[in-house]
Amino acid sequence: FRNVELDFTGPCGSCRQTLAEFGLDLDVYLINTKNESKIYKFQDLLPIAFIPHDLEKPRANYYAIE
Repeated sequence: FRNVELDFTGPCGSCRQTLAEFGLDLDVYLINTKNESKIYKFQDLLPIAFIPHDLEKPRANYYAIE
């Protein structure tokens, strides 16, 4: 979380991946122990997400990696 304050807890990695499958343009509400809330765009919490659209892209050539 580059821009997320430390006292706000975001979703775990598994939950983030599940949410990413619904789209990156979601609002995520983070609430701290003082019941203060902040709203983030999901894509800000997972900037380089693997989404269903990525399955349609050409695959990298495994043998090109040295």
